[in-house]
Amino acid sequence: MRKPAFLVIPLLLLACGRDPAAPAGNVTADLEHHGGGVVIHKATGSWDIYVYDLKSRTTTQASTISGFDEWNAAFSPDGGFVVHEVQDQTTYAGGLYITRIATGVSRPLAGGEGGNDADWSPIGLFIVFDGSWGDPNLYVVPAWGGTRRLVRANAMDGEWGPDGRHLVFRDNSDWSVRTIDLRSGSEQIVAPFGVNPAWSADGRRIAYSDGSNIFVVPVTVAGAAVGAPVQVTFDPPGLFINQQPSWSRDGRTILFSSNRSGTDFDVWVVAASGGEPTRLFGTVGEGDYDPTLGNTLVAFSKFTPPSP
Repeated sequence: MRKPAFLVIPLLLLACGRDPAAPAGNVTADLEHHGGGVVIHKATGSWDIYVYDLKSRTTTQASTISGFDEWNAAFSPDGGFVVHEVQDQTTYAGGLYITRIATGVSRPLAGGEGGNDADWSPIGLFIVFDGSWGDPNLYVVPAWGGTRRLVRANAMDGEWGPDGRHLVFRDNSDWSVRTIDLRSGSEQIVAPFGVNPAWSADGRRIAYSDGSNIFVVPVTVAGAAVGAPVQVTFDPPGLFINQQPSWSRDGRTILFSSNRSGTDFDVWVVAASGGEPTRLFGTVGEGDYDPTLGNTLVAFSKFTPPSP
């Protein structure tokens, strides 16, 4: 199940799943009017979803669901909402919620019970997710709730391709990075080993982590590799963890979470062609995880201390 021993710790950290943002599009539905029960509470010592504004360089708490930890946000195509996983702090039961960024209002996603690693489809109609380690399979559910549909067994880390007809994912049997055509079921192996795959908005590249560094492989829009993976970060294997790549909309840079500063995890950026990464933001002494790019916002997970 594992490759070299140094990957054990990185992959355990990555197993919680870290998903990038969905491609551009338009979503106009108002979540508060789609049923399922509105939830808005004050956070009391939990991991929550925050957003970082790239223009103002300010950070704002987006989700405040009492009694839950929250991870792995992915933006709706219009950038107004995030779908993310929640985990009950007492029972550890999980599922998917959708939070409206402007109001902080959250509600459970019907059909996303037990879900993990969600990603919004390019035109906003569907959400793909996996059932985590207790149910390592990929499902698709209507974006505003409904009946889930199994699309690939024994797979995790699913993300949409920009054409809305293909997915990239990690195969659970050999940990290869693959793509699948949802119409025909045909698959392509694009990398022999990797986690957290992310498809660029132009459809021509897929980024992923090997547990230590970020790689990019050129692909066709149908998900077939047309070249060998190219390494874009160069930290010594096993020394630091570079994970959860997310593409900028113009495809020039890749956002990722890393402890390469030598302390906690922060959010970094690197040129898609490779080079020296630059720290974008992060709170010293507190981890900043699951970064995902929207239009002008970065959603990520960080710890909210208990209220006084």
